[in-house]
Amino acid sequence: MSYDKNESHLSGKVEGFTIVNTKTGTPMIRFFIVCNKEKLAVVAFKQLADCTRLIDGEQVSITGAIQTTSWEGKDGVKRYGVQIIATRINDNEQEPFTPADKQAPPAPSRSAAPINQQDLPF
Repeated sequence: MSYDKNESHLSGKVEGFTIVNTKTGTPMIRFFIVCNKEKLAVVAFKQLADCTRLIDGEQVSITGAIQTTSWEGKDGVKRYGVQIIATRINDNEQEPFTPADKQAPPAPSRSAAPINQQDLPF
């Protein structure tokens, strides 16, 4: 019997938290989690993205699936990367969060510029 599961648990400090406006209107956030001197890209979608606001330097724990990605850079070269698709985020100030747990918090006071999803580096 084979049992395969793509689930990772990471904790570290937040870097580069961004609210993204996708072309389809799907809520999305992206940030990096720095743990053990490694910097890993993290994205979250829909309700999880709507309800999560993080601050750079904040300690965070996430659960999610590892996903490999590829894209063509502006120089025409195909590039590859790895990102974590978050399914659970805990900012260590609250109880662990999954989309069914809470309603969306008030909008952050800082403004976030829209980002074209095609320009994302992962």
